[in-house]
Amino acid sequence: MRNPNVTKTLQWTALILVLAVTSALVTLLFLQQRQYRTEAAVDRTVESAESTPQPSSSPTESSQAEKSAKAAAAAKIAAMAVVNGLQSPVISVLGDSTSDSSSEWVYRWAEGLGQNATVVVHTWNPQTKDWFPQPRQFGQGERTITIWNGSESGATPQTPLAQEDLRQPQPAHLTILNYGHNGSADEVEPALTELLEAVQAGEEAPVVLTAQNPATGENATTSDANRALMEAAATKHGLPVIDVHAAFDDAESWEALLVDKIHPNEQGQQLWAETVSAFFTR
Repeated sequence: MRNPNVTKTLQWTALILVLAVTSALVTLLFLQQRQYRTEAAVDRTVESAESTPQPSSSPTESSQAEKSAKAAAAAKIAAMAVVNGLQSPVISVLGDSTSDSSSEWVYRWAEGLGQNATVVVHTWNPQTKDWFPQPRQFGQGERTITIWNGSESGATPQTPLAQEDLRQPQPAHLTILNYGHNGSADEVEPALTELLEAVQAGEEAPVVLTAQNPATGENATTSDANRALMEAAATKHGLPVIDVHAAFDDAESWEALLVDKIHPNEQGQQLWAETVSAFFTR
């Protein structure tokens, strides 16, 4: 006859073994599940990092961009103060054929300024390499704004550098550079750097650049490249930009605002003048 105590001991031993095996299996399953969850979490993190757009600039570059933006904002405020507050401001405009004619934006802008001031516009004569003797006048306000429009057909930033004092018989409180439709990028880039150095040398007066209107046909490539140079120079030097290009781009059909492949027609010039006016009042 089997001893009851031995039978009971064997039963308990078997139960303990079953429990031990079960516990081991549960522990193994738990460890495997945790490994699977960890690996899945790593995969999701990697996928998220790969799909998230990475910063295009380093912290140093971001800091420089921020400094440039602040400098441009300060320069714009200074430029607005010249146009709207200085008692007798002198403004220099250096540009190409989009600003040299009496029907174009410089004179339309001057006419608008003439609502609250006396505005005298002197015009450069490329034939005589001097200023036309008779300026145009707009308005009869107490303030007197003098604009020296040194723009010339076919001009690049190199053009005024050939003239003594950059065609400016008076020290300018504000200079507007309006170039981009003429010259290759290889020519424009170093000339623009030299011109910026010339107009800023020893002067506290603000400088404003223009992003010119878009062009069509074979002129589009040159205009786009030079506009990019103007915008890059503005960022580098912390200068504000009058974004005429954006104003045309926002129009219902900007091609309808051109009289040819480059030059704005009457409506285009009016839009340009309004864009300049808004820049100095907002």
